[in-house]
Amino acid sequence: MSENRHLFCSKPFTWFEITHLKKIGEVFLCCPAWLDTSIGNLQDQSIEEIWNGEKAQEIRRSILDGSFTYCNRSRCAFLQTVSGPVEKIEDVKDNDLKTVIENELTLLPYGPKQIICTYDKSCNLSCPSCRINIIIEKKNKKQILRVQHKIQQEAMKHANYLHITGSGDPFGSPFFRKWLQTMKRKDMPNIDKIHLQTNAQLWTVKMWDTIAKDIQQLIKSADISIDAANPETYAINRRGGSFARLLENLKFISSLRKNGPLEWVGISMVVQKNNFKEMPDFVRLGKYFNFDTVYFSQLVNYGTYSEEEFRNRAVHFPTHPSHYEFIDILNDTIFNEPLVHLGNLTEIALRR
Repeated sequence: MSENRHLFCSKPFTWFEITHLKKIGEVFLCCPAWLDTSIGNLQDQSIEEIWNGEKAQEIRRSILDGSFTYCNRSRCAFLQTVSGPVEKIEDVKDNDLKTVIENELTLLPYGPKQIICTYDKSCNLSCPSCRINIIIEKKNKKQILRVQHKIQQEAMKHANYLHITGSGDPFGSPFFRKWLQTMKRKDMPNIDKIHLQTNAQLWTVKMWDTIAKDIQQLIKSADISIDAANPETYAINRRGGSFARLLENLKFISSLRKNGPLEWVGISMVVQKNNFKEMPDFVRLGKYFNFDTVYFSQLVNYGTYSEEEFRNRAVHFPTHPSHYEFIDILNDTIFNEPLVHLGNLTEIALRR
């Protein structure tokens, strides 16, 4: 019997992530690093065709039978910690999801509730963990706009959550930036939350003021990727960014958290050889700005490293020369602070 037989994950029943992987418009029911099975492509199919297609139903069936066949447990922080979208079946409160579980539904009577936009790689930085140079999409402009138009026409009237972006930066991308600056509330009546995933280099007062006030009020959460706690490491891990500018913008974002509309802000670090000793200071950085979560995660090779270089950087591997020093760092009591989330490093931390 499966060890997950008493668990349920809501993502394949709510999540619709449109990516740039394989081909722009490729759709997944979870973060592709955690569940890497595509269910269709928005350039070739409608949202309804993809959402209730054969592959989507197959993935949902694997959740309902407790096998979690398509999930990568070693990377999924939620499955490791039984948190967020993963919970005990008896703890599910959402009425739609309770109906899904009771009737073992794989063909859903509703459309995607959470739209995650990661189909544009454009970004103002070239972080080594993600890419080898700065990318501002021009060659794929038509495909990006075609996908974005389909999202606006077929998804925004029904979805309640919009996530921009896990593939670049919402302000560094000309497409996402323009969309944020031209959004109309009437076109997205059920959206009650917009989440920004950003490096924050361009999130200035001036940039914020280009977004309509009623859209600003929907931007209720943000995840800021930083990967360092000092200027020297930041210059390496956030190539092209300024640590001084980051701190200035974090101060502004902190004011939006204090006074609204932001209700949650997290900062994140991809842990690797050159920054794991800064983990305690990274927690202190989050506390200084009164943010809600300080999130840590494993380094993943998205094709930017050779296998040898990846192994040299990936300090979470037990075979890494600095692994036991990394474990010692995790013994710091600061990681017991309520705002700390060790993500997919949780199982390693439990072994310390």
